Amino acid sequence: MTFADGTVEPYDVLILATGSTARKLALPGADRPDLLELRTLDDAERLKAVLAPGKRLAVVGGGYVGLEAAASARALGAEAVVIERMDRVLARVASQPLSAFFTDLHKKHGVKILTGVEVAGFEDAGVRLTDGTLIAADAVLVGVGAFACEALARTAGLTCDNGVVVDETARTSDPNIYAIGDVTRRPIPVHGGVMHRLESVPNALEQAKQVASAIVGRTASAPEVPWFWSDQYDVKLQIAGVPFDADRQLVRGDPAGGAFSVFHLSGDRIVAVEAVNAPADFMGGRLLIGKGARVSAERLADSATSMKAVALS
Repeated sequence: MTFADGTVEPYDVLILATGSTARKLALPGADRPDLLELRTLDDAERLKAVLAPGKRLAVVGGGYVGLEAAASARALGAEAVVIERMDRVLARVASQPLSAFFTDLHKKHGVKILTGVEVAGFEDAGVRLTDGTLIAADAVLVGVGAFACEALARTAGLTCDNGVVVDETARTSDPNIYAIGDVTRRPIPVHGGVMHRLESVPNALEQAKQVASAIVGRTASAPEVPWFWSDQYDVKLQIAGVPFDADRQLVRGDPAGGAFSVFHLSGDRIVAVEAVNAPADFMGGRLLIGKGARVSAERLADSATSMKAVALS
């Protein structure tokens, strides 16, 4: 490996953990130095520094990053408005019932939600929409996804496809080079080996274990069920699995009561669960996904039935 100063560092095994970088918008004013993003601890400190009572934060992007930023703004006494081009928040990453729940939650906490609107550019006074409307703001955060930092891997001749392509041991197309974390595109064994980029702390930790096992020649642990979480206000969202081949959804519990789960099924098997303040549903669903167990939809829909009792014998 050659560094910029010409220094050469030999290796037997190399691990790439270059992560991801925030996606930039190709719009007028998108290069303004005062625009905020949220990928690092420094980014979080910059955001916190501009949030205070009497201030207003405009958030471009209604994904998890945007909604969590809006919740933080409200917690610090600032106003917040979320600007989303799709017809609902979380449209690309969550079910419609979950989107509806979080929309209502944020509105109850005083956040303004704008959906189906396009940003034209960024100005001193805030965010300009394509219809000419100015969304006034003291600070603007852009959270519209992330790109894998794969430039180094491409330079090294490694196979890349929306991330560094790795196998189930996190090994790249070069047998002496591994990659882990947000930068990778990896197979998901519990979902039939479909290739996917997972941007989460649990994924990075799991791949680190895979690499360690491969390097020392140990048998890898059983394939994990991908999982994620998001904390907003007093709500804890936990997600297990990814609904690649789901053909229906089932809601367990009552969203109006603030504790419910959305199960994604393929036939009579659970492939993903979105659990809101429902840790037992999350844990039970995650276990059933990992086992590939068949379940009774009728029992699953009944929140009075234990998750241990929903599996078919």
